[in-house]
Amino acid sequence: MFQRIATVLVAAAMGASALAVAAPALADPAPDAVSIESVSVTPDPVVIHGREKVAVTATVTTVGAEDVKIGFGPAGGSACNPCPGSAPASASPEVKKWDRTIVLDRHDPSGKWFVYVEAIGAGGKVAEAKASFYVKHVRPHHGPRATRVAGFDASPEPVKKGRKLSLTGKLQVARCYGDWWWDGDAYVVGGSRCDDGYRWHNWRYVGWKDIKVFFKRAHGSKWEYVDTITTNPDGSFYTKIPAYWSGTWKVVFPGSRGLYGSSATDYVKVVR
Repeated sequence: MFQRIATVLVAAAMGASALAVAAPALADPAPDAVSIESVSVTPDPVVIHGREKVAVTATVTTVGAEDVKIGFGPAGGSACNPCPGSAPASASPEVKKWDRTIVLDRHDPSGKWFVYVEAIGAGGKVAEAKASFYVKHVRPHHGPRATRVAGFDASPEPVKKGRKLSLTGKLQVARCYGDWWWDGDAYVVGGSRCDDGYRWHNWRYVGWKDIKVFFKRAHGSKWEYVDTITTNPDGSFYTKIPAYWSGTWKVVFPGSRGLYGSSATDYVKVVR
């Protein structure tokens, strides 16, 4: 009986020992292991306005890397590797962050770009990764700026024959026109400045510009020239003109250097 129990205990002990040997050890990674934990690009997307230059930085986090090569290149094109940039900054003996920066300008292609990363460990092992970002060019447009005649009004309506009408309004120039915005030298397309609700999305006054006044009788077919008035510094204009016939009054800004023309109309009925 005791011999049988002893035999069982010895067998159990041997089994436990065999299991301990067979089970995989939860050891630390090999000292020469290397991995790439993350790759990020700033900014993304890269928006290049006209002739400006934009710095693009790739930040790579590695574990166990002794050296890292980072290349940039457009989809379907060649990459620089390595590209100029700063030395790696260590977060710990094993975890490191590596930064590389390139400068893009109007000569670089738009569209999808890639960042190519190669990390090399102490034992010569290599880990590779690739991330993407986008480049967008915002082209300037050196054409004339859009204008408008805002709030044009010929009053009173109706008016008695021979009485004077007051013609008022304001000449304005667009800071935004569709998705084009004025950067002080030219219209530039794109960006968020012309989004609805953005405080920059508005019109500006235009002073010291000539406004021509025309009139067309209710049953007539021709516009008759009446007068020329000049806008005030704030873009507003005002004049008084006698009314003899019912018809449509029109004010016209014919345009000038760098400015498109614009016009506005108002119909007034004349009574006796």
